[in-house]
Amino acid sequence: MGSFLNFAWRNIIDSRTPSQVAFARRIAPGRKFANLQLKQCRYGWMLFDGPYIGKCFELYGEYSESEVAMMRRFVGAGDNVIDVGANIGDLTLPLAQMVGESGSIHAVESNAEVFNVLCANLAINGVRNVRPVSAYLASPAERAPAATESLFVSERWAPPTVALDDLGLEHCRLLKVDVDGKEVDILRSGARLIERARPVLYVENDVRERSSALLRHMAELEYDLYWHSAPIYSPDNFFGNPDNFWMPEMIFSAMVLGLPRESGLTAEDLPKVRSFDEWWNLSSP
Repeated sequence: MGSFLNFAWRNIIDSRTPSQVAFARRIAPGRKFANLQLKQCRYGWMLFDGPYIGKCFELYGEYSESEVAMMRRFVGAGDNVIDVGANIGDLTLPLAQMVGESGSIHAVESNAEVFNVLCANLAINGVRNVRPVSAYLASPAERAPAATESLFVSERWAPPTVALDDLGLEHCRLLKVDVDGKEVDILRSGARLIERARPVLYVENDVRERSSALLRHMAELEYDLYWHSAPIYSPDNFFGNPDNFWMPEMIFSAMVLGLPRESGLTAEDLPKVRSFDEWWNLSSP
């Protein structure tokens, strides 16, 4: 199949102008390794697969630059960041470049197969300021779910259950959490770290029945909360691809930004969370 695809792309390329040739080569299928493709992307080489993150790297050479831009507002050289739900490193790699060699990233991923790809992406790019952590973050009393219960773990390898507080971090500039509805559990497992370090919180909130509890918990930690509906496609993408694969639907990462009230930080361009019962209005910025 790989040989056929390469043959087909060569024939398409041969009939186009030089600029069309360059674009076609960028969005052509990458080199295959098992079920993974490999491509040179915005922040380095990426091994990838999957319908959303993988498709973004295949067609655009990047994933959710709107999230990257939001985190860049608060993260700089020398900072320490925790990326919970790091997946294959789609946001870990840009964060690693933001903090530089003097900073650090703890990238936590609980699915063993996905964790292996995360480590591969760090290795092939020579990334040294990221500590990959294979663990299921929760309170010590909670066990990691079985593979039949959650995509967070693989069928063969169960991760250890670790509290965020047990990572041994004294400082944290930003805590990003994307764990499909388990966000409040992660925050509770890091209560001491959050109280001590007062990081910016950047947390997914896309499970409506759990939204109110998450927003309430973040507010009780003395954070000002803002809605950030972050499109995963950007017209100004690395490959220069003008076509949104998901149109007419728009795919968003449903994120909530939490800023410590005592910090003086604001996000005036984002709609503020006014009620724990609010839900997404994607017509907002």
